[in-house]
Amino acid sequence: MALADITTDPRLIDTTAHPGKFVVLHALTTYAGVALNRDFSNLPKSIQYGDAPRMRVSAQSKDRAARTFFRNYTGETVQATARSRYLPQQTARHLQSLGRAADEAHVQAALIVAAAGMQIDKANTERTRAIAYVPAQTPGRLAALASDVWDETEAARETMRAAIDKAVAKGSKGQSSDQADNAEPEPDDPGGRKGPETAGIGAPPLPRSIIQRAEAAFAPGITAELAIFGRMLAEVPDGHVYSAAQVAHALSVDPLAMVSDDWTAKDDWQDLGVFGAAGKGTTFLASGTLYQYAALDRHALRATLARSTSPAETEEIARLAEQLFITALAYATPSSARSRTGSAASPTLTVAATTDFPFTAAPCFESSIEAPAAVVAADRLAQYLRRAQRHTPLQGGTVRWLPPAGEPCPEFPSVLVCEED
Repeated sequence: MALADITTDPRLIDTTAHPGKFVVLHALTTYAGVALNRDFSNLPKSIQYGDAPRMRVSAQSKDRAARTFFRNYTGETVQATARSRYLPQQTARHLQSLGRAADEAHVQAALIVAAAGMQIDKANTERTRAIAYVPAQTPGRLAALASDVWDETEAARETMRAAIDKAVAKGSKGQSSDQADNAEPEPDDPGGRKGPETAGIGAPPLPRSIIQRAEAAFAPGITAELAIFGRMLAEVPDGHVYSAAQVAHALSVDPLAMVSDDWTAKDDWQDLGVFGAAGKGTTFLASGTLYQYAALDRHALRATLARSTSPAETEEIARLAEQLFITALAYATPSSARSRTGSAASPTLTVAATTDFPFTAAPCFESSIEAPAAVVAADRLAQYLRRAQRHTPLQGGTVRWLPPAGEPCPEFPSVLVCEED
């Protein structure tokens, strides 16, 4: 079993030696002139909290950054995951590597993916109607199954081919992708059920043994990423995995500071004598010190892993998952506009601790802090956690303090060890 090795990463935050049902993270990170997470108006996301509007980075954006961090340590191992609609395409490519012709591989891949319950998109039959969050080995598993049952599924494959040809022909007559997505299934659509939400191409009747093997390819197995972040995959029986993590929207402790950045682009081949920019636009940037809260339910994590691993494997992977999760949430930064804003930043303060009662410290920032806010925010957080020890005690952990001007580490509960540079 190939597991990630994060022990050589100097950023590693390890809370696994401390008791407690949960691991919690409180972090303060200062960003200057960034576009980390934007709304549909191209403005930095914000939220009204307490006495001022605040800069906000959504929980989904932080999740994505954390999952990307995970993959730095998983590569193509059994820990790797993927999130995509192009499962039929990837499965077909695996089949082609096994010697099958491209056209035959495309049809058989669609059939086997549909056998698990995933509807094939009529507008583009190389993808599924819904996005799938699966172990990265799923296309290979499905391709192996497709190859094993090739002869047995000949009749079903021809039925699937007819459905694909019909969808392609309909699309070639000018029907848009949106129209295809919203169209109701035809009466002879294999596996189709009335209603726009299931208007894809389903599988024709297949032996139950093949369906069960196709469904098994979606099983989370020993994938730490899926066990932590969960998965909603309603199409596949037992495809739902409950998340073991809580990740809050990060919000600034200081009022939102936003500026418009007007830019122009020069055309290197613009004729001599022609003046002016070839393109121009506006980007909106924000600055602030973000407070991030996250928590990991150790029991929920192990319950998910125990569905498909031995007790020894469950414990080993759970420890790795905890290390990856806490380190990733502290250091992973959403990648939006990173090439123009240099958005990667180390947190000024990281508190990683275990407890039986997880809670956010956001209330201590209801009254905003005027910039520079990092040191004042750290003092407030320390006071809040000390007061909370009476009713919701932390049981152990570390404080990582990287002050902007050499200030001493704030006084945190005595059960926490301050790593002060």
